[in-house]
Amino acid sequence: MFDKQDLARLLDAMRAHGVGTLEIEGGDMFLRLALPAGPAPATAAEAKPATATAAACSPDIGTFLPRGSDDGLPAIAPGDAVRAADLLGYVAQGAVRAAVTAPADGIIASGIPAPGTLFGHGDPVLTLETRP
Repeated sequence: MFDKQDLARLLDAMRAHGVGTLEIEGGDMFLRLALPAGPAPATAAEAKPATATAAACSPDIGTFLPRGSDDGLPAIAPGDAVRAADLLGYVAQGAVRAAVTAPADGIIASGIPAPGTLFGHGDPVLTLETRP
């Protein structure tokens, strides 16, 4: 007799190898497993690498000013690659600016907040896609 774990392993193996139907006979036992027709499973080469996210958080309370607004640095945009500790923008209170930096190497996955967007201490400002 098959338990749930055995059946799960058989179904996983069927999916991995593109097998649609499996029949097993033995003694007084007969088992037939059939998977619905669908797209072929992705191979290891086709599968996307695993990704994780990391949030660049506000170091203070204030309004956001993106990098490149008035600091002479190139502007950033979604899809740009950044390194850990790269400057992403500032949270400002009057003339005092606190740097918002990348927490890890990654790709900017979220939109860039508009200048003047208000953030509290620890609020996520930007999201980076990173590799685990």
